[in-house]
Amino acid sequence: MSKPADTVICIATFRRPRGLSRCLEALAQVKTDRVSRIIVADNDAAGRTGLAACETFQEAGSPFVLTVLVVAERGISQARNALVAEALKDPHTKFIAMIDDDEWPQAGWIESLLTAQDRTDADVVGGPVERVFAAPVPAYLKSANLADFSRMRTGPVDFVDGTSNVLIRADLFRRRSAPWFDLAFGLLGGEDTDFFLGMKLQGARFAWSTAAVVNEEMPESRSSTLWMLKRAYRIGNTYGLVNRKHRPPGFGMFREVVKIAGTMAVVTMSLVFLFWHPVRRFEAARLAARVLGKLAGLIGYRHVEYQDVHGG
Repeated sequence: MSKPADTVICIATFRRPRGLSRCLEALAQVKTDRVSRIIVADNDAAGRTGLAACETFQEAGSPFVLTVLVVAERGISQARNALVAEALKDPHTKFIAMIDDDEWPQAGWIESLLTAQDRTDADVVGGPVERVFAAPVPAYLKSANLADFSRMRTGPVDFVDGTSNVLIRADLFRRRSAPWFDLAFGLLGGEDTDFFLGMKLQGARFAWSTAAVVNEEMPESRSSTLWMLKRAYRIGNTYGLVNRKHRPPGFGMFREVVKIAGTMAVVTMSLVFLFWHPVRRFEAARLAARVLGKLAGLIGYRHVEYQDVHGG
């Protein structure tokens, strides 16, 4: 007996009509009876390029019901909150899947997420992201600031921290009042880590599906050493802010500062003695950027990353 169409796919977009179109076209090839509709939140109220891309997609014939929202208030949190609110209007929505507008799913993506959820009864299921670079990059940049997905196995995991490839039980949102994603992270990034850490502290269960793969476009503007270091700083900054906000078990300001000081000592030694080695030099610089960002977050500094758009 087949299961009902109880899953909604949500995409937040901002001035990436080409990427959004590619994502929608890939979703159109998805073979599933579980998806009830796709919801797109266009966060560019002035240009509405996302809305235009969706209209073109609908005119070509969409296999799914497509709902498009125009979210006037700028911010990733604002767009995600609008998506969730729309998805929850249907009481039959059981799962909300999220994918970014610069990504596109590989075959079997949504079914793999749903299968992993069914087997583990997890509240949140994540999957790997494979980067596709527009220009050749050194091997050490290809996986910079990414988890080592090759070490992960399908099944329960301790934590999933991002919405770039995720399936979320809709009741997680129904148990809380809006806004679900903290508006303070709207232009910072890390709103997803903040949300999931809050859910973990309330007992949410997490799982992983190695087969639920999405591709991510890496344009030339995101293919440089400098950008990877800036991203490492931003990740550290939002983690510092999130931990400062939630203060999870084991967290303490003094302990964190001591850990950062120890890490910076190791980084300094690496830069001095291994400066001649490009990979070690980059990894030391990346680690330094991350821990400095974390320190800045712990003292309350907010690094605004999402004023710029990469890709189209």
